[in-house]
Amino acid sequence: MIFKKSQSSFTTRNPERVQTLKKLSKKIGIQFSDFEFYHIAFVHSSYKNETPEIAEDNERLEFLGDSVLGLVAARYLFKKHPLASEGELSRIKSRIVSTPILNSISEKLSLSEFLLLGKGESKSQGKGRRKLSANLFESLIGAIYLDLGFETVEKFILKHLIEFAENPEKVESVRDYKTQLQEYSQKHFKVLPVYRMKGESGPDHAKVFRVSVKIRDEWEALGSGVSKKAAEQNAAKELFHRIKRES
Repeated sequence: MIFKKSQSSFTTRNPERVQTLKKLSKKIGIQFSDFEFYHIAFVHSSYKNETPEIAEDNERLEFLGDSVLGLVAARYLFKKHPLASEGELSRIKSRIVSTPILNSISEKLSLSEFLLLGKGESKSQGKGRRKLSANLFESLIGAIYLDLGFETVEKFILKHLIEFAENPEKVESVRDYKTQLQEYSQKHFKVLPVYRMKGESGPDHAKVFRVSVKIRDEWEALGSGVSKKAAEQNAAKELFHRIKRES
């Protein structure tokens, strides 16, 4: 163990919180030693601000977890791709530790179920929710590292990250192109993309929707999908990549 909390910790005074964290332990397949680390990993700053008895939120663990995650990913890629250049390794690493990937892992583990969130916050706010979910995975990594050491946390990270590191199509499947296009458009064009339905075809049980997305009068792309949401994502993907190629 790298660091030990004092015996006056929140979890020693709140056995019901320990029972909740035991469910987390079972879900992720790791036997916790010091539950206080994991309690802190799921305390949002908004909850701390509203709860006087809470002394610490998860932001420091998130910072630590982000660094540990980066190291584990870098070590894995360095060994996996001995002929890759520094630039190639950096590009792969940035993809597999991106917010959409971490959010996907966090949602798969249902980490938000264990989050203590202030009354003024919401767990369902689009981009903010995805970032919050990704941050939980990082703070959990920080907790595991402090509690059980590098070897255990490395195994945990690779268990969930390796499928993305070895399967580019898997990375592509969780990328949120609507969010990426919106952020890029706001930054570079100072406007939001505009989506419009262009039509639909096929029988009711197998419809295909067509959507256009436009940024000013300069950029436009079409996308299709089995739902309006999928069509919008595909249109955003097409336009995002086109802008990147041609700008």
